[in-house]
Amino acid sequence: MGFFNFDEMTREKFKGNSMCHFEISKEEVNDNDLERVNTFFEELREYGTIPRQKVFFAFGGYDDDKRELIHIIEVVRYIKAMLTRNPWFWYYATPFNSEIFYLALLVDENNYVIADFPLARKFSLKMDPDKMKSLIYTMGANLNMFGEDIGDIDGSLESLKVWSAKMLENISQ
Repeated sequence: MGFFNFDEMTREKFKGNSMCHFEISKEEVNDNDLERVNTFFEELREYGTIPRQKVFFAFGGYDDDKRELIHIIEVVRYIKAMLTRNPWFWYYATPFNSEIFYLALLVDENNYVIADFPLARKFSLKMDPDKMKSLIYTMGANLNMFGEDIGDIDGSLESLKVWSAKMLENISQ
């Protein structure tokens, strides 16, 4: 599987097993600057179904910070703002090594504790089952509308299944 940077993105690059790497900088997070990521999502929408689950999102500039990203409040807030503005994130993003995105969606940034298992890179988040159902329902409704818009209801449903299963495996009740 090959990776290419977002600034090299073309329809042809997404074909096959190639994945796009989109890095969000620490400066963008600190400034709460969503302009570049929003523009990227608009470009993905123009490509329709081609890049489904083929974008790897990452954060750059945190190598010297010993904390996990989920413990950095600015990152959690940035992710929440990004997901609010771009609810079709779940259609395009690969679920591989993307725990930070659903964890950030699920936590209350003012009051949360995450059991971190660093050797296994697993997280466990205690959560109210009704809140979880509500979040998955909202994700499903957004993906359904998006699937209708781009003509890929089946792909949207598959994205919902993959992401909700990934979320549920890391939740303890």
